[in-house]
Amino acid sequence: MRESETRPGQEGSPDQTQKLVLPLTSEAPQRTQKISLPAGTAGQTQTPRPVVGPSRSWGWKLVLALGGVLVLAGAVFLLSSPGPAVRPPKIQAAPEAEIPGAVRAYLDQAKAGDANAMRMLGAMYYYGLNVPPDREKGLNWYRKAAEAGSDVARAELSRLEAAGK
Repeated sequence: MRESETRPGQEGSPDQTQKLVLPLTSEAPQRTQKISLPAGTAGQTQTPRPVVGPSRSWGWKLVLALGGVLVLAGAVFLLSSPGPAVRPPKIQAAPEAEIPGAVRAYLDQAKAGDANAMRMLGAMYYYGLNVPPDREKGLNWYRKAAEAGSDVARAELSRLEAAGK
């Protein structure tokens, strides 16, 4: 062996590196750990505590599972229900005998040729004021009022016809 080579366990000079040679074996190296025990416990071992009854960790899981089932059942019920039946109100034209008093007064004046009464009837029928709404009948009364010379009815009729197209 040369002077520059060292063996494991031998000390060399501080500026030299040492090579560690491990033995060639097929077994894995064993690792050990030193444990310090308190005084008076040498040779004693701990015994595991016996499990008494079911563990308490299932209690909250059971409550959570039941709550989830209830929420799921409620969602299925709400999604499968048809919901409230919404029907549009039936609008029927009122016969001449069932026309309210205020509308009756305008109707009598309009038949006499009053352009302002015709315009008011047009507004009542078009917007459904005191009568069921009927846009065609309202536009018809507006046309009659415009033909009778009402400038307000003519302007309103042109505005309504422009908005309708």
